[in-house]
Amino acid sequence: MNTGDANYIKQLNRRILIEEIIKSRSLSRSDLARITGLNKATVSAQVSELIAEKIVIEKKEGESVTRGRKPILLELNANGAFSIGIDIVEDYINIIFMDLKGEAFHSVRVALEDADLECAVDQLIETVTPLIKKFAKNYQPNGLAGICVGIHGIVNAKEEIIFTPKQRWSNINIKDRLEAALQTTVYVDNNANLSVFAEQVFDEAIPDLFCITLYSGIGLGIMNENKIYRGYQGFAGEIGHMVVESKGLPCSCGNTGCWELYASERALMNALEKDRPAASEQEILDALHDGEGAAQIIDSYLDYLAVGINNIINIFNPEKIILNGTIINGNSPFITEIEHKLKSKINNYRDIRASRLGEYSCALGGAAFVIKNFFDVNKIDYTGYEYFLSIYDV
Repeated sequence: MNTGDANYIKQLNRRILIEEIIKSRSLSRSDLARITGLNKATVSAQVSELIAEKIVIEKKEGESVTRGRKPILLELNANGAFSIGIDIVEDYINIIFMDLKGEAFHSVRVALEDADLECAVDQLIETVTPLIKKFAKNYQPNGLAGICVGIHGIVNAKEEIIFTPKQRWSNINIKDRLEAALQTTVYVDNNANLSVFAEQVFDEAIPDLFCITLYSGIGLGIMNENKIYRGYQGFAGEIGHMVVESKGLPCSCGNTGCWELYASERALMNALEKDRPAASEQEILDALHDGEGAAQIIDSYLDYLAVGINNIINIFNPEKIILNGTIINGNSPFITEIEHKLKSKINNYRDIRASRLGEYSCALGGAAFVIKNFFDVNKIDYTGYEYFLSIYDV
């Protein structure tokens, strides 16, 4: 065996062990060898390196069930590094700070002072710089592992922002500027991609998963065999610009009759606002459960939503679809109604449900994506940790 082959096998074994330690939360060396199928000598050597790098720590089990020595358990060192996930929305920025065990320990929401991207980046740098300095000393030896920024628009394979339909940002590179200003690795991705990644990491550990985000527009994130499906040059998932009315409403993308003009939650709110021009946003949301006029608007909205979901199911045959939006997450009857509208005999899927991660999914996915790359693994599974909802309290 040459040196190249030996290094490849060593790296492969390291990935296998880290993935299992993440998934199992806490386990002994012998358990790790048994589960992974690697011999004990390999496990011992690799674990020693991970401990030396302060990626893994040892803990004694609290109580021994038999006589003799208590087993030494292995866990991730939560404080070995931290990551930041960022979601740049139309008028605000969500920011999540996460430790190596996938727990969000700090969150910030910043109202954007200007719609210009350069101003948004300035504001972002100004916000996170003192926080990075504050937390870095507590997360050693690696400090900040990196940052991932979610964009509500098209991001190409070079991580450049090609176009955002709402703000009309086009052909912009913020990656280089952020890396220079913050002195760390920066990733830039589409928000729906990061949302579906978060759903898999924290709540649905299945290799193939779909997530449809419904907030101001509509995006589709696809996990295919544990990888984000990006298509040719990274443009995959712009499902909101699928045409559902050939001579319909004009869209900022250049087409007419795009799905998101009829089935995004912004489209539903616009329709309800027309019906109640003097109402507040809360009164409009309350109208979702009251009044015949609202019922007709909602039924039309769900018709359009079902049309697009029907197309997605027939094209991709997904196992599970997660719908994520401010309104849909709190209205499970909407999902029941959508399923009733999926009448085709060739519709085939296992489940459609609302997101449990909600509006923080993109930022959570971004922070988790950094950790995945920090560990250099194929998959991270935090579903057994069951604390993702604590983000609403940090």
